[in-house]
Amino acid sequence: MQTLTRNGTDGRVYGGDCDLIHIADGKRTAAGMLAANFIEGQMRENAERSGARSPREAETQLLCPGCYMIVLVNAAAELAARNRQPLSELGRTMAAAFTKLADCETSLEACIEEIQIILDGDDVAVCSLLEDGE
Repeated sequence: MQTLTRNGTDGRVYGGDCDLIHIADGKRTAAGMLAANFIEGQMRENAERSGARSPREAETQLLCPGCYMIVLVNAAAELAARNRQPLSELGRTMAAAFTKLADCETSLEACIEEIQIILDGDDVAVCSLLEDGE
């Protein structure tokens, strides 16, 4: 059984760890867009296929924020479980990231350019995973 490593470089928790598979620097925003497009497509396709919405409505009506937020939380929890990341670490890290987003007074990019990884343990270490090139 493989264990989750934390051998990051330049003071980062996970960034640069050669024992982990990464999304390339400068590509995480695009990967997030792909994930968002997939979720939106699934929601719209399901609305039309089920007959709940006409094709035009399925294409133009706003999505339910509660539904996509639940999907995102479930996706993060599933990825954490598959990769042996403690849910407590995921939860605290994402809470801090979303608090930063909620308090953002500048551009969205400036507020999500990095996240702080909040580790489990008595001495909670806070490090940054930088999104370079964005």
